Amino acid sequence: MERNRTESGNLNFGVKKGGRMNAKSHIPLMASLLKAKGVKHVVIAPGSRNAPLIQSFFKEFGDKCLSIVDERSAGYFALGIALKSQTPVVVITTSGTAALNLAPAIAEAFYQGVPLITITADRPAEWIGQQDNQVIHQQNIFGNNCKASFELPVECTCPEDLWLSNRIVNEAYNKTIAGKSGPVHINVPLREPLYDELPVSTEHSIIETIAPAAIEINEELVTTWKKAKRILIVCGQQSRDQNLNVVLNQFTKDSRVVVLSESTGNVRGENILHNPDLLFQHSEKELINLKPELVVYYGGQVVSKRIKTYLRTVLCEFWYVSPGGLYVDTFKRLSKVIQADVAGFFTSLYKKVESVNGSDYSQRWQLLYAKALEAIGFQTKNVEFSDLWVTKQIANKLQPEAILFAGNSSMIRYLQFFQNNSLEVFANRGTSGIDGCVSTAAGIAKVTDKKVFAVVGDLSFVYDSNGLWNKSLSANLKIIVVNNKGGGIFSMIPGPAQQMGFEEFFQAHHPVSIKKITEAFNLDYTFCSDAESFEKSFLAFSASKKAAVLEIETLSDINTRVFTNFVKNLKNEYK
Repeated sequence: MERNRTESGNLNFGVKKGGRMNAKSHIPLMASLLKAKGVKHVVIAPGSRNAPLIQSFFKEFGDKCLSIVDERSAGYFALGIALKSQTPVVVITTSGTAALNLAPAIAEAFYQGVPLITITADRPAEWIGQQDNQVIHQQNIFGNNCKASFELPVECTCPEDLWLSNRIVNEAYNKTIAGKSGPVHINVPLREPLYDELPVSTEHSIIETIAPAAIEINEELVTTWKKAKRILIVCGQQSRDQNLNVVLNQFTKDSRVVVLSESTGNVRGENILHNPDLLFQHSEKELINLKPELVVYYGGQVVSKRIKTYLRTVLCEFWYVSPGGLYVDTFKRLSKVIQADVAGFFTSLYKKVESVNGSDYSQRWQLLYAKALEAIGFQTKNVEFSDLWVTKQIANKLQPEAILFAGNSSMIRYLQFFQNNSLEVFANRGTSGIDGCVSTAAGIAKVTDKKVFAVVGDLSFVYDSNGLWNKSLSANLKIIVVNNKGGGIFSMIPGPAQQMGFEEFFQAHHPVSIKKITEAFNLDYTFCSDAESFEKSFLAFSASKKAAVLEIETLSDINTRVFTNFVKNLKNEYK
């Protein structure tokens, strides 16, 4: 790129000699630079202090700018877009508590590894603490839940201010995708006037970060792998990666290797153990005989507490593969952190090791898995109408080309029992909160032509009902609300049900009408409360020509009884 230079040799970024610099020239520079670096989607929460940001980004991105009033929902919507597109998404807010409302989505993005660029308008530093409107401390506002925080100059008074802004924006973008992806924050203090016309764009300079092109597998890793007779690969949460899927399926041809992937791991294949939580319902005696000699773990959270508990008893070599070189010791046995692209690491490793036949390790796991699938099929064959029945029907109904967004709390745990091996699955398992499930699913639906089925509980739906306050809701968004009258999971786990104030402070039953919320936002609505009407209700809901909600009402006392008996009978089946 050709650049103008001042007489002192500094980059001039298009400011002509003797010309007057606009005090906000760094704002259009930021918009044009982020577009040049690859940003395609911008989510904007309306406001006043962020008017210069809105003006500049709208001029650059046009209809790729999406307006969402509720900042918390805007953050999660941007998260959903970034999750599905695997590219950085910009989310812009005004100053004050508007910026704070992004914090839950920022934390989820940080722990799940999703590239978000958060841009918050701010008041100038001289007004902080002076009791002026919408003024709070915004520097480093997201603290340790953010990869990096930056602040632009309050005004551009010389070419060096543009040079600094150019460098900051480049670093912020590069940081959000470096190593393990994650959110970054750019705080932008702005002085009035806020509504003057700004330049359409300002010349910018692109700075790149170059990562190693190849992954070297050292001989120590190769030797350890070759010596191990029982190897377990544990797939944590990760978006679908076709290259990774191919190489992990190649590893399953080695009779020593077992690959465990929950639905959120998005690894699919004939020999992949897709419902691993079922395996750990087996007796401790059976599982002790299957303990690995080497565990290789990558990705985000594992949902199953039973898997974690089991692997924390295993004394062997544990590797964690992390693009960012993070020290993640989920199983309390970490031996090595391998900083590498996950698919690249396994591909390079596969080229250096040979598949082994003759071991019965994989076969023994497969036999247990087949037994588990048979048991769950038998135990749910005639189960009565309940959350368990409902989630089994949903898993069976979803077509291979659909996308499933699993809500947190009990929903994701039920759905893990009935893994549909062909589905791409997303969930907010970075922090496992219920606060942005609807908004995240809406963001995913925005950037795909596939139907996105979000399966959430009633508390999750009500909590994030502002996620429907969105002019950009896509017709392919289908929300299934399993209404069990509050936090049903708390009646199934040991402890909460025996506490004083259980219904008020744990289950948190609410009087909200799901139907009226849906109608208020002009979505299609369907209702179901028994097995007989499920088929008809689901077909009507799925065929809707616009965003739609299917409310399925279940009874909490039946849910508790059915689930308790189901788990007990599973264990008996395994004996």
